[in-house]
Amino acid sequence: MNARHAWRLVPGPLLLSRILWLAVVVAVVRTSVPVQPLLTGIRTSLLHWDAPHYIDIARAGYPPLLDYHDAFLPGYPLLIRAAALVTRDYVVAAWLVSFVSEAFALWYIARLVMAERDRDAAAFSVWLIALAPAALFFTALYTESTFVAAAAASLYHARRGDAQASAVAGVAACAVRLTGLALLPALLVETVSRTGARPSRALLWPLLLPVPMLLYCAYMQVHAHDALAYFDAQRLPSFNHFVAFPWNGFAATWHAMFSPFGGDNLSIFAREVAFGLLGLVLCLAMWASSRIPPSLSLYTTLAWLLTASLTFWRSEARYDLALFPSVLLVSDLTARIRSARPAMLAASGALMCAGVAIFAQGRWLG
Repeated sequence: MNARHAWRLVPGPLLLSRILWLAVVVAVVRTSVPVQPLLTGIRTSLLHWDAPHYIDIARAGYPPLLDYHDAFLPGYPLLIRAAALVTRDYVVAAWLVSFVSEAFALWYIARLVMAERDRDAAAFSVWLIALAPAALFFTALYTESTFVAAAAASLYHARRGDAQASAVAGVAACAVRLTGLALLPALLVETVSRTGARPSRALLWPLLLPVPMLLYCAYMQVHAHDALAYFDAQRLPSFNHFVAFPWNGFAATWHAMFSPFGGDNLSIFAREVAFGLLGLVLCLAMWASSRIPPSLSLYTTLAWLLTASLTFWRSEARYDLALFPSVLLVSDLTARIRSARPAMLAASGALMCAGVAIFAQGRWLG
């Protein structure tokens, strides 16, 4: 019954977010390059920044020498390649994977919230995720929709006490993004809370989550003679990612925001600071709430730390999508002032549309 009711909450937010995305992209294409065929412009708007790299990997695999492509895990490209067997077009395949993944992501978030709260909270949470400021990355050819679908499924099944299903979904999340490793401690906490400290076979299932990364390291050792290619690629000039304390990344980004750059760069750095701090506030508030399960607070905090513990904050807006359990907190805070919810959704949707316009023009950095 819960699953069927949850599915009914998905089509409206899913379709509206896609319609808004398409409307904004069409407006951008018609305004910026009016002589360009519309379908070509829409297709081009999908292929910015990381998206072409996923398509490259899906089409031709990884290069034989260390390359920035090595910084992208193979889970999402493998799904694209599988879908391309049907579509015969890698861009269409990637769009289809993202669409189906977002549907499952919203479904599992609805099931998670419905099980923890009620149907009204679940409905609001699904709309909040679908119209989040960075929800454009659910449509763009990025890993966000696939990762959130797998992570939400993992946490949902963990909360239901199904360690096996939770681990399988967690493995899928780890095959897509390194952030999936934030699920491991959360699943262990959830399992221990149900089985106690006594030895249990259920405790072994979460230990499968690092397997995708270990397999990728083994493959890169054979393919490129560098088992740590994923981490080495992160340090290449294309990314320049180095591990640091979150406050160091914040300080560097804050300093860049006030450096004598142009207006676009100022807004970019301000966005990173704002969404990075938003993620921190959500994590702290979840721990402060007595109604949020510790496993969900732990996952959310670790997911934030994995993306904020760098020498420079980058892509914080879309990384905040991985903090989806925080919808429970937002739902609780707005439960007594339901009138605030439509205004919140409208403001969030407007920010999403603005982000779509920026991304479609190729001006979104991070």
